[in-house]
Amino acid sequence: MAAEHQNRYTDKQLVEISQLEKDLHNWRDVIIHADRVLRWEKPVYPIILCSCLTVLFCLVYWLEPSVLTGVSTLLLLLCLLDYLVPNVLPKFIKPSEWTEEQQQRYHDICASLVQTKDFLVVCKNTFLTLKEEKPKLYFLSVMSVLATLAWVGNAVHNLLLTYLSVCFVCLLPGMLHHGILQYYYLMLVRQLKVVVDKVQKARQKKD
Repeated sequence: MAAEHQNRYTDKQLVEISQLEKDLHNWRDVIIHADRVLRWEKPVYPIILCSCLTVLFCLVYWLEPSVLTGVSTLLLLLCLLDYLVPNVLPKFIKPSEWTEEQQQRYHDICASLVQTKDFLVVCKNTFLTLKEEKPKLYFLSVMSVLATLAWVGNAVHNLLLTYLSVCFVCLLPGMLHHGILQYYYLMLVRQLKVVVDKVQKARQKKD
């Protein structure tokens, strides 16, 4: 089974996965539990996730902190976690409790992060290639997307837009894991195919 997992990745990816496992070693217990929540291993997890995000954004809305205060508070929490996790967790979780199954899951999580990074690099390279080979299409695409985002940002409250974006990003791993996005994507493709077929039939009747 381990050999099958190894064959799925290139040599470069295996090196990056190994290095990432070392870099995140002190965080592996937190990462395992976070992965369980993000993948919705229990039906209650997405409810808990959305509830926590809602409480957090309601608190931000109520306090109305300035941008500097919000960024400073966020960085302060990250620094506290960066200090407490490596120093506090080992006192409660013994190394002997780390099982082979957990190690395999930790490896898969790191592999997913590396693959996500590679996917973003491919998207960036595709974008740059489009800019060089088809500058007009690149210009029209960028202008259309930015104009749409500007309109949405003007029509929707900033905090609400941020809340919806954060909720979507946090729920995305669970939706992908349970095939929810795939299901609606296929359903959309089928509906579009039906519409295209109707349009083609209507044109054929006119001809």
